[in-house]
Amino acid sequence: MTDARRALEVLAAALGERFGTAFAVEPDTRDGLTLAWTDGPTADQVAEAARVPVLTPEAAEGLAFHRALSERAVALGAIRLAVAPSPPARGLPVPVSPAGIESLWWRTPLPATATPREERLVYGLLYEVHDDHRSNHVTPQQICDGLAHRGIAMLLLRSGAELTPAEVLTARYAAAHGHLAWRHRLVTMPVPALLRAVREDPQAPPECRAAARALEAEATTGTAPA
Repeated sequence: MTDARRALEVLAAALGERFGTAFAVEPDTRDGLTLAWTDGPTADQVAEAARVPVLTPEAAEGLAFHRALSERAVALGAIRLAVAPSPPARGLPVPVSPAGIESLWWRTPLPATATPREERLVYGLLYEVHDDHRSNHVTPQQICDGLAHRGIAMLLLRSGAELTPAEVLTARYAAAHGHLAWRHRLVTMPVPALLRAVREDPQAPPECRAAARALEAEATTGTAPA
């Protein structure tokens, strides 16, 4: 082991104690060395913390930093990108890519806090993608492809999460209206269209009629239904 490698191993151990994350020293394609870790602090945070006297000029020269993302971080990032407002998309699937997810988390320490609904979606997405590939490990691209193939609405409906009245109705009527924004972005149909769909549906189930009443009450009072 060279002196430079030894110094970096010492640094990796010190950073691990500071951030509570396992760091590894790995070779990279530039004939240098890389400090690598999964989730945890951002690359900027680690680069700042690495500016300590323990590193000799030889060890510091060409040192790179790489934070990998866990499957959970990738799945949560994919879900957040999918539902993020994107007017130019006009209802089409919003591109969700590993590069976009990395950019989303670039300045965010991980793991990120998720809402209960997001946790259900993350669990459902990872379960489905692992099952697709019959593997205990899946890549960021496979996670993104799995979300694009299924659509986030399907994951939501299978998750058991509570739906808003507009979501209850959109889940029933979106397919007939070619509403891709619901399938891929969880964008609900306009309230007037939903109420009209219920009125014109002689087989509307009780939960849909209840959801329609809740939307009508919201429109009357100007407050969101509980």
